[in-house]
Amino acid sequence: MNHIWSILCQSSSIDEETKLLSIFNCLEQGEITTQKKNAGSNDKVVIPTPFELISFWAVDEGDKKNSRLEIKIEIIDPNNVLLNSIDNSFDIKEKSLRFRSRIKFQELTLTENGRYYFKVSQKYQSEFKIVASLPLDIKLL
Repeated sequence: MNHIWSILCQSSSIDEETKLLSIFNCLEQGEITTQKKNAGSNDKVVIPTPFELISFWAVDEGDKKNSRLEIKIEIIDPNNVLLNSIDNSFDIKEKSLRFRSRIKFQELTLTENGRYYFKVSQKYQSEFKIVASLPLDIKLL
């Protein structure tokens, strides 16, 4: 299974008839108003905001039998501190040539202003390897 691309967005939908994916409001940066008094301290702020991380995968020639895709999403703050880690696995249908994964989040944990990274890792044999690192610039107001 080869990772082709990943993107952060506010929402997406899949047309039932055509199976086409529509991606809405791609996320690259954001300004968030919070009641936190000392942005930059070790306190975490949890913002209730839905968003998605969507990835597109191509099935290798040798993986066309039933296979399983195991991924890990790690959210890293501007100080390189791990804020959250999510493991997920997907069963890929036999003879599939491609696969889309959609991970939905209901909240975002923040610590301070700066660049956050969403690291997408794929499990190869027994260990995870990073296949994408998506930046999200956040300004707390």
